[in-house]
Amino acid sequence: MRIDLATIALFGALQALLLAPLLLAATRAYTGVARTSLRIWGTVLLLQAVGWVLMGLRGHASDWLSIVLANGVLMVSYAESARALRLLLGAPQRRLLLAAIGVAGWLGIAWFGVVEPDYRVRVYIASVALGAYLLLLAWPLRHALRRGGSSAQRVMLLVLLGALLGWCGRLGELLSHPSAAAGLLAYSPANAAQMIYSAVEPVLASVGFLLMYNEAAQAELHRLARTDPLTGTLNRLALDEEADRLFQQAGSRGTPLAVLMIDVDHFKRINDDFGHAAGDRVLAVLAASIAATVRPPVVLGRMGGEEFLALLPDTGLAETMALAERMRAAVAKLRPVPGDGMPGITVSAGIAVRGPDDADVHGLIRRADRALYDAKRAGRNRVVTASG
Repeated sequence: MRIDLATIALFGALQALLLAPLLLAATRAYTGVARTSLRIWGTVLLLQAVGWVLMGLRGHASDWLSIVLANGVLMVSYAESARALRLLLGAPQRRLLLAAIGVAGWLGIAWFGVVEPDYRVRVYIASVALGAYLLLLAWPLRHALRRGGSSAQRVMLLVLLGALLGWCGRLGELLSHPSAAAGLLAYSPANAAQMIYSAVEPVLASVGFLLMYNEAAQAELHRLARTDPLTGTLNRLALDEEADRLFQQAGSRGTPLAVLMIDVDHFKRINDDFGHAAGDRVLAVLAASIAATVRPPVVLGRMGGEEFLALLPDTGLAETMALAERMRAAVAKLRPVPGDGMPGITVSAGIAVRGPDDADVHGLIRRADRALYDAKRAGRNRVVTASG
């Protein structure tokens, strides 16, 4: 018994129609980019439901509805699905390009739908437009194919690959047997396979999209748990993890590891004279200045209060000393709160480089801390190296 393709199209529309309100309602639990991308995706499902209902009316409604309007709605849904996914991934949305592809594809389909009716040409035009959309969907996901890549993004890539294979099968059938199917709802093996996959694709793609969101949310939570909220640098927990990792790495590779401990001079006086809000501003500006000087792969974090720690992998004493002096000089030029009468700030710093007597990273950090206090006792606004 042959499958009724119109029924399949309407079944796909029903699935999308039921899923869309759930996603749109779920956006209340999210904020920012996640909320926007989920709202767009929910709208995409509504558009696809409308599009496939109109497609399913082929032969019962006018070509203006079942071909022109249906394909126009679906083109908008494809463009918006690409925008939602690229937004979630932080990729450029390419809105003008997405719109241009949709308009060009829709105009071609409309012309060969009602002016010069030709089913095969419509399929070719739709395939080119869909291929362009699939490329824009898949391109930001390409990194998932690397070792250790995102599992959720791989799921989405598989969904997109299924859509591509369905359209390729349909194209191949038309090219090899031009009379195999005279229309979208006319039965043929490729038409049936493509229609069945299109019916379930909204659910599969939505699962992939939600998995990607969950993965991104977990990564963001992990980042926030390791970040100092005031300065945007690593917090104490993350610093301890990174310090231990880099110490072990230096030991196994036989490479140097330098530690730079930094402290704001007379910070208590700043809080007492100008208030804690001004003190917070000083720390935020200071962290940005230090980060601009040290740069990755240097790891920078806030130990607590006005004290910062920089971990410099593969860096020897002379290079660390030169970098610390550049940092100190840059900080001395800062005016963190202009117009409040606050004088410039200075920092003192202590340096220690991993040596054969350092059993663990904590001992290395203690040596840098002692060098820091030597700098304080020597008059502040200077860099001192640990003696041993």
